[in-house]
Amino acid sequence: MGDSASDDVAIRGLIAAYADAVNTRNAERMAAVLAPDGIIEKPGHGEPVQGREKILKRYTRLQRERSFLCQMIHSSVVQVEGDRACARSWFSEIKQVTETGQWLAIIGVYQDELVRRPEGWRFARRMQTTILERQIDEAGIASQPLPDFLPFSGVPTL
Repeated sequence: MGDSASDDVAIRGLIAAYADAVNTRNAERMAAVLAPDGIIEKPGHGEPVQGREKILKRYTRLQRERSFLCQMIHSSVVQVEGDRACARSWFSEIKQVTETGQWLAIIGVYQDELVRRPEGWRFARRMQTTILERQIDEAGIASQPLPDFLPFSGVPTL
């Protein structure tokens, strides 16, 4: 069991690690932040998905469906109670849908339940709600390929 300050920092680091995995388009790292029996859900967009293997398949498919995606975490609040915690994080995304080429701007919120595991904090349940979604006029948008990323060992991996 950790102290509340180090737990808070670790959970915020997990939230940031997920956003970094999204932005580097790394489905394995996206799934690695969840507990083995973790659940992801987006109300109004199908049934929740449970288990890392199924979640990894979902994230791999989502990567193919987005030709560009950048997620930014704006703020998070964290509450730790022993080996369980909850967090709420506000985020925005800009993405391009592969099939249509449509650009979207999104504002949303993650509501998370977390559990302390031997390897550290992991999401037991991650619920994403979109608050605003707006199509962006693509005139003037120019995206570039992702760079080669420096090796980084400080994030959860599968």
